[in-house]
Amino acid sequence: MSENTLYALARTLQQTNGLERDFNQMLSTLRDTVETEYLQKIRTAARTEKNFSVEHPPKEVTLLRALAAFADENGRSQIDRMTQSLLFLHTIQHIQQNVQELSAGNLLEARSAAGGTAEDLPSAHSARLAGLLLTLALADQF
Repeated sequence: MSENTLYALARTLQQTNGLERDFNQMLSTLRDTVETEYLQKIRTAARTEKNFSVEHPPKEVTLLRALAAFADENGRSQIDRMTQSLLFLHTIQHIQQNVQELSAGNLLEARSAAGGTAEDLPSAHSARLAGLLLTLALADQF
């Protein structure tokens, strides 16, 4: 009886098709989980930050947009690139400011915005990591 069990186990281990299929399935599940649990949240946060900057542009962007009406096609194109660059920088500065507030322990504002307790707030390291990931995700947004 033990010979049949050993034989069956040896044949199972010899057949790698099932093992390869199982690893592909695990990899696909892991990829889907990372996408939904992390990447989508990072992209959504980056879009939110970009939208905030577009809705509340710095004075320089407003001035450049006003000047664009008096420029030729080439000038408007250059002004558009400048405004995009300034909005990108403005968004990064906004993220850095939020990271510094969290890292410095300005917990009252963060807690009221998040609606949580002090135990729920992220560590300074997590805040810096989130800021870095948002900054990287913004490269696709602008």
